[in-house]
Amino acid sequence: MFKDLHENFILIPSSIISKHLPCLSYIRVVLMRNFLRNGHRQNYIDRGSIMQEEHRKAIQSNFISLVEQTDLDLMVSSLYEKGVFSEQMIEPYKDTNKDVRSRKRLLYMDLMRRGPDAFGHLVDALSEAGYWDLVRELDPDSSLHIRSPRNPVPSTSEYSLESDYVSLSDKKKKSKTGETSKTVLDPLPEPLPSSKDMPDPSRIPQFHVVKSTKFAEYNGGDIKLYRTRGRNRGFLVVFSYIEFPNNMEPYRYGVDVDCKNLKYLFTELGFRVLSYQDLTRSETLDTLKFLKDVIVDTECVFVVVSSHGYELTGSSDNEIRCHDGKLVRISEIVDHFNNKNFPALRDIPKVFIFQLCRGSNEDYLTRPRAGWAGGAGGAGGGAVADGQARAPRHAPPPEPAPGRPRDRVYSDILIAHSTLPGSVSYRDGLAGSWYIQTLCAVFAARAHDCHVEKLFTLVDMQLHAHFHIQTSSVDRWGFNDRLYLHPGLYET
Repeated sequence: MFKDLHENFILIPSSIISKHLPCLSYIRVVLMRNFLRNGHRQNYIDRGSIMQEEHRKAIQSNFISLVEQTDLDLMVSSLYEKGVFSEQMIEPYKDTNKDVRSRKRLLYMDLMRRGPDAFGHLVDALSEAGYWDLVRELDPDSSLHIRSPRNPVPSTSEYSLESDYVSLSDKKKKSKTGETSKTVLDPLPEPLPSSKDMPDPSRIPQFHVVKSTKFAEYNGGDIKLYRTRGRNRGFLVVFSYIEFPNNMEPYRYGVDVDCKNLKYLFTELGFRVLSYQDLTRSETLDTLKFLKDVIVDTECVFVVVSSHGYELTGSSDNEIRCHDGKLVRISEIVDHFNNKNFPALRDIPKVFIFQLCRGSNEDYLTRPRAGWAGGAGGAGGGAVADGQARAPRHAPPPEPAPGRPRDRVYSDILIAHSTLPGSVSYRDGLAGSWYIQTLCAVFAARAHDCHVEKLFTLVDMQLHAHFHIQTSSVDRWGFNDRLYLHPGLYET
């Protein structure tokens, strides 16, 4: 009987259909398989796999940004749910024998063969995940190109931090923000929120970035200006570490909010954003090396690192916890961008922002260090080192090659810390860290008319005005020119 049903499915009497109803799903599968085996499948795929040329070129033009900026699991999940890929098709993207970057390359190459609707689904997935800068690059008609201010423009003298923020999380990854806005130290956990307290993941951060109307001009004084007038204004690179294995460290609630706000802020400032979350130590170091191939033809670079941090006794350096529990030092990160290791960024301003604890000191007041007086060089005159390295140097540095003058390894570097050496850094489970909240508010309101050093001064003033007990700090390593970001203003 099954043979008759298979060959004459349309002519089956209703009495037989009702009697053999459980077999019908099987029959449909058999018929579809035969339909595909007869060549119809190939014809169907050929007709449906043609992506519009302009869409394919848009993906190719932004291929590196898609690979570097997006979260693989998030994008695969979203594209699967939108029907772009079947369950079997996404298996190669789960192959952990290949590195994440290679799997993302494969994903976006395959996407260009998934039909004319795939591009629209990609844009929707990126928008839902908060990759608004990529949406604008891919889709010139996106509504994200033009936004009216969501709040009144903050005053340049005083404004409220509390009304300028909305907590966000990825749509496909449940956010683990705190249940209340109780302020906690960075190392302390908070309870998971109830569903009614969860933020709307599709919301764009609600603060307005004031745009510049004129370029800052060099007035002929001693301090010059870094050039920031072109379309390649800068890169923001974010390394965030939120979750750690075997509860080695508490989950860092609220960091997702920091990342969303930073991404929005710097996109509005005209930067391209590269965001990396929960990398192991080796992945972090590999990514830092890989950035040499990505950060090209840019006018400035900002690097933000957010994690649990630890004091190194007898050193100004700090250690940072990576996703696998291993530690990386601040100096290791900065060294990847010095003039020796990243010569393409020589004379380019590089700003590092570290949101992490630098010790366990919770004192509300700190005493300034006592002044010191030093002589002018050693007993025999000339330059000498101020202090002894922890490990003595066994040989003098090599002499430069004939005809090649010496030059310094570190220059044009500004390092901003959320707190002082030896002290804790505070974070709110819903609104994000105190420091990043304040930084986003100040940069949004004043980047149009203030240079970066003044912006960080205003950040510390507002941090004190609103949160009272935390003090930020800034170090300058040959950062000798003024850096204006000129949001929204480009030289024609």
